[in-house]
Order: sequence, then C-alpha cells, then structure tokens
Amino acid sequence: MVVYILYNAKVIDVEPNDADINEIIDKDDKNVMLIISEMKVYSFVSYLYFMLTTINGQDSSKRRKIGAIFDHRSRHLAKTFELEVGRLSTMDKDITLEQIHEIVDCRDSYYVTNAICDLLEQNVYGILGSFQSCALSTIQSYTDTFKVPFISLSMPQQSLSSDPYQLYIRPSYITGLLDVVQLKEWNKIFYIYETDEGLVRLQQLFQDINKREISIGIVVIRVVSVSHCHRELRSVYNTDIKDDLRVFLDLTTEQSEELITLVKKDPDISNTRFHFLIIDLGMSDMNETVLSAGLNVSGFSLPETKGWESQPTRKETFGDDLVKDAVMVFHRALKKIDQVTPIHKADEMMKCRDNERSITFSPGKKVLNQIRKVEYNGKSGKIKFKNNGWRKDFVLPLYETRMDMGIAKVGSYNPPTRLHLHKPDLVSKLKKQNYTNENIIWRITTVKEDPYVMHNEIGQQTNAQCGMENFTGYIIDLIDAVATHMKIKYKLCITKDEQYGKELENGTWNGVIGELVRGEADIAFCAMTISSERERVVDFTKPFMSLGISIMIKKPANKKAHTFSFMDPLSYEIWMCILFAYVGVSVVLFLVSRFSPTEWHIEDNRTIKNAFTISNSLWYALGAFMQQGCDISPKSVSGRIVGSVWWFFTLIIISSYTANLAAFLTVERMNTPIDSAEDLAKQTRIQYGVYEGGTTYDFFKKSKVAIYERMWAYMSSAQDVFAKTTSEGVKRVRDENGKYAYLIESSTNEYINTRKPCDTMKVGSNLDSKGYGIATPIGSNLRY
Repeated sequence: MVVYILYNAKVIDVEPNDADINEIIDKDDKNVMLIISEMKVYSFVSYLYFMLTTINGQDSSKRRKIGAIFDHRSRHLAKTFELEVGRLSTMDKDITLEQIHEIVDCRDSYYVTNAICDLLEQNVYGILGSFQSCALSTIQSYTDTFKVPFISLSMPQQSLSSDPYQLYIRPSYITGLLDVVQLKEWNKIFYIYETDEGLVRLQQLFQDINKREISIGIVVIRVVSVSHCHRELRSVYNTDIKDDLRVFLDLTTEQSEELITLVKKDPDISNTRFHFLIIDLGMSDMNETVLSAGLNVSGFSLPETKGWESQPTRKETFGDDLVKDAVMVFHRALKKIDQVTPIHKADEMMKCRDNERSITFSPGKKVLNQIRKVEYNGKSGKIKFKNNGWRKDFVLPLYETRMDMGIAKVGSYNPPTRLHLHKPDLVSKLKKQNYTNENIIWRITTVKEDPYVMHNEIGQQTNAQCGMENFTGYIIDLIDAVATHMKIKYKLCITKDEQYGKELENGTWNGVIGELVRGEADIAFCAMTISSERERVVDFTKPFMSLGISIMIKKPANKKAHTFSFMDPLSYEIWMCILFAYVGVSVVLFLVSRFSPTEWHIEDNRTIKNAFTISNSLWYALGAFMQQGCDISPKSVSGRIVGSVWWFFTLIIISSYTANLAAFLTVERMNTPIDSAEDLAKQTRIQYGVYEGGTTYDFFKKSKVAIYERMWAYMSSAQDVFAKTTSEGVKRVRDENGKYAYLIESSTNEYINTRKPCDTMKVGSNLDSKGYGIATPIGSNLRY
C-alpha cells in the first residue's frame, strides 16, 4: 500500500509506517488530505484533480489554463513561467491562470507532437514556448488545426498560413543588423552559428541583402561548441592576416560571453582586429567586466538598460523578460473573454493522437483576436502585434564597446525606419575598485635598461627578476614616488622578453605592451615612448620626460700636431681663395702701374723705369698681407685704390685667423665626420641603425619625409644595422671606430655620453619630439 499526501498542492509518497508522516501531516491544517489507496495511478490523478478544484473553493469559470513547451536549452525559463503565472493569479481576483508545461527535445518531432497533444487534451487556452526551427512546421500544423494561439519566444519566421495562430514575442531585427553592416561600411563579415535557427536567421539576412541590392561578402561557419568556435576564429585570424575581422556571433548570450573571454585571454590574438556583433538580444545580460573596453563589441539589447551597474548580479535574462511578457499577454487577453464552452458532442470532438482521449476544447479566433489587440509596455518594451503575429512599434537600443571606449548606447532601431546612430552615450557604470584597497597588490612590469632600471648589488648577485629591493634607477624612484602618493601596494617584475612592445605579424603585441593587453600586468613603468600605435591598445599618462631621436657616434680621436697645423684655424678652401686673391691682386697692380704714366720715372742714366714689375707687385702684396709694409708704394690713383682694397681684405683675414688661432690653442676641437641626419643620408661609408621594434624603428618605417624615407630604405636593405637591445647598439658604436652611427632617444644618448669610457657623443639636433609615459590597460581604474 502507498500513502499519497497532498500538502500545499504538492504530492509526495511515503510508506504507512514512515516516522516522517507525523511531521508532514498537521491534523489541524484543513488544506491537508490523506488518501490511502491501492488504485491505479491514472485513477488517483483524476481524483487528485477533482480535489484540487474543490479544496480552495474557487469558481471554475474564472480558471484559464495556459501551456508551455521548452526545449532542454531553455528549461531554466520553465521556473520563470511557473512563478509569473502564480504571481498574476495571486494579484488578480477576476481570473486565475493555471500553468502546464512540458520540457522536450524539440529536434524530435515525435516528442514535440506528444507535448502539444498533452497540452491540448488538458483544455489550454494558449501555448507559449521556445523551440528550434526544426519544430516550427509541427507546431504551426497543430496550432492552426486545433485553433490554439501559440506565442513563440524564438526568432520570428514566416508562416505558410494566411491567418496563422502563431505570435512572436521576440522582435524581428535582422534588418537592424544589416543596417549596422551598412552604416559601418563593412564589406565582408564572418557569420558564426550553432543551431538550425541560426541558419534561418542567415537566410533572412541574405533575403534582406538581395532586397537592398548590395554586395557583402559573407563567410559562413557552423560550430558545435565555444571551444570549436575559438579554434575557427584562430584559423581565420591566422589566414586573413591583413584585414579587420567583423564577426556575427549567432550564439547564446552565455556562449558569446565565454567566447569573448577566450579571445581576450588568447596571447596569440590581437583584440584590435576583431569587431563582434552579438546576434542574441542579451548584450545587457553580459558581464560588464568582459565588455568594459579592450574589445570591439556591438549588439542590440532587450530591454533597454540605464546602466550595467546592477547587471553582474542580475539573475534574470532577457529570455525571462520575454516569458513574463508572454504570460501577461495571455492574462490580459483571457481576462476580456468569457470561458470557452467545452464540446460535448462526440462527432465534434477531435483526436490529437491515437489514444482514448479527445480534445473537447477549441479557443478559436476569439482568443487569437483578443491577443492581437493587446497593447501595453512590458518588460521587453512596447507589446503590440501585427496581423501576421509579429511585434511592431518596438525600439531596440544598439550598444557598443570599443578598444578606447566603455559600454555606450550608440543608436536605436525602430522599424519600419532604419537604424539611427548618434553620439555615444556611456552607460557603463562598472564599480571601480578602490585602488588604495590594502588587499590589492598591483602588478608592475618594466624593462631593465640603464639608467632607468638597473640591478643594485643585491640584484646583481642573484640576477633577480622581481622585487623593488633588487633594483635602482630613475624609474625605480618614480615608482616609489607614485606608489607613495597613491598609497598602493605593488609587485615589480622585469618583462619576460625584455621588450617594450611592438605589434607582431599576427597582430599581437610582445613586451610590456603585450603583458598589459593580456592582463598579465596592471601598470608599465619604463622608458617607453608614447606612440599612436601603442595608444590604440593601452592608455598612457601625460609624459613624465620629453625627448627626441638623436644620433650617437663614436667621439673622434684628438688630432696630432703636424707641419701645417698653423693652417687649421682656416679651412683649406679659404686658404686657396687667399692664394688666388694674392696672385690676382698682384697681377692687377702690375697692369694698372703699366698703364698709369704716374708710375713711370726717368733714371739718372736717362732710362724710363716702372717700379711695379711683376716681382715687385708680388712682393708688395705679400708685405701688405703679412702686415709688414714695403719700400715701394703706388703713386697713381688707380694703383692706390687696388692697394687699399687689398689692405682691407688682409685686415679682415688676419683678424679672423688670429681669433681662430687663439681658440685652437685654448679649446680642444674635434672634427666629426657627420653633423646631421642629412649628412648620414648622403653618404654610405658610415653605417647607421636603430633599435629593432621600437618607436624609433616605426618612426623611420612610417615617415613620409624624403630624407627619412631614404634612410629607412638603406636600413631595411642592410638588415645587419638593427640592434636587438640598446646596449648592443651602443657597443657597436664603440667597437666599429666611427663606421657606425646609432639613432637613439636623446635622453639615453646624453646619459651614455657622460659615462665612462666617455667615447661616444651626440651630433646634430633631435629629429623629432616625443615623451615617455606610464601605461595601463584600457579602462583601468588606475586612470581615474
């Protein structure tokens, strides 16, 4: 014998001698009925149903049954369905809703058929449910045949019937997705889906594309799991290495969130190349920490959210909102109609399946038409239906987060009008961690480079890679000052590859930039130059040091004295000009004297002579140049003019020579082989290079200035000129005795020049102007 106990509308069974039976049954509780029976289960269920209809003494005319069908993927919505039906029944005394639901495998039409028949045989006024496209034809056939309204939670699909009994509580927004593609001018997209329903949405997308007569390349990928999707994205990423990747994710919200998390944590994938468009309407259900900057994600949300501050703890999803709205639609419609009269004539009854039970109940057009008239503002927005059962007059907000922006509302879709984009309205209100929290230890990464970060005596002995106590230098002092000011705790480590960070061929970053992007570090303190490429993936502070690209060469050796050292104050070109001027003036003076009668005189022996012979003219010019004078002087006006000009010329030359000679005797002067970038670009005798992968490397690679383009062409053709580290470049300058010049930041250049052995020097002015900055991941609360 089995004892069935009805307690608070729950049925349990125990043995008659079970000690717990006394605890379960409260004899003073009139809502408890004890039934001891050996009857068959079906008989007991019938009797139980009869008792339930009489226990509460409620009027059966007020009862309205509604059914629901859920597949295994949406079985969590069954609880929401139960609670919402119970809530409305408790609140409204005019009508009492009763719920019956089935959880089946919607891929099997046999189970779907049985589930529908079970509900129809229990005289339901309507059915709601979530199903895959493979069950659509079965549901449409049965609901149209037995004239029972069916409210679907799934994506709207066209019905073959001219007057369908199916209604869709989920809005149709495929046109809005295509608007996003057009407004963002995407020419190629990757459509990733998992279920047959995704294939239906893809078909609708193709139909809209054909209607608009536009050309969009679509690569379709079907996946079976999130891990499979991740592998496919990696394959696409490595195959299509040049273009940005625009990906339609036709997955559930939970799967999309899991996939985005995997992509963000993948060290071999650069987030900047991806832009994900979430097909599901649950973007507001996603964790804000997953979306908060550092990735490009767009998606519609249902319902509209005012901010994500409460979303991390939100238990209900947009699917729950759709279920509540569907139940409310039934409640409002059924409240306005009278109870449907059951069918009593045997010839009017219909059978749903081959069993003993018949369907004695048909809601018909009366219920369907009343549902179509329902209009109110629900959990998922405005509820209003077209004649074909699709929703209308709804508004879907478009949310987006980018590498440089938190979550923001960027547009709205309100059919039949197209998607309207507007200025981003930030809604992200992620609660920032208190960076002074004593429980938080911030991870600081840096690069070991003199004089910024160097091992002290303790660090040199152990070759330590972490710990402030093992390092010294300018950056170490800066870290200490900033940490003291901000009152934070931290752990300092040298980056693993000892690189500042450059973008690799696959789009990822190495060095400290890579560690920040991958979330392996919280702050980067190092001599890292701020550049536009790096600012795309991390945030920088204002520069804490200004500098520019400069040229480092080996200091030329001092010249030894030689026979003609007296000529050093003036260049050889000037000496040659002086020589030509000396000869020229002497010849002119000779000619002028020859043609001037004043210069001729009669000697005692009655001979006519001219004192300014060619030798005397040379002697006169030499005497004037040497500031010694001469025993002959020109008498003619023309001769004296020539002499005066020569005297003035020699005065200037001798004065300049005397001044330069004094400087040469008191100041040590060096002759550098080059003095500027132009000198470097014009010659090939001296090689020159940069630090490979740094901002100086990118400066020359991307420069449009003719001189720098010519220098880059030389450096890229001679691959051996690049240095792997700064110390390697400086060593090469010292070892190659003036045959190699190194292009380096001016601050480092000036520091090295003042350190022993003091054999390097900076030449020329800086080629550009930039600065060093502290870097954090995009969106870090350390920015504020």
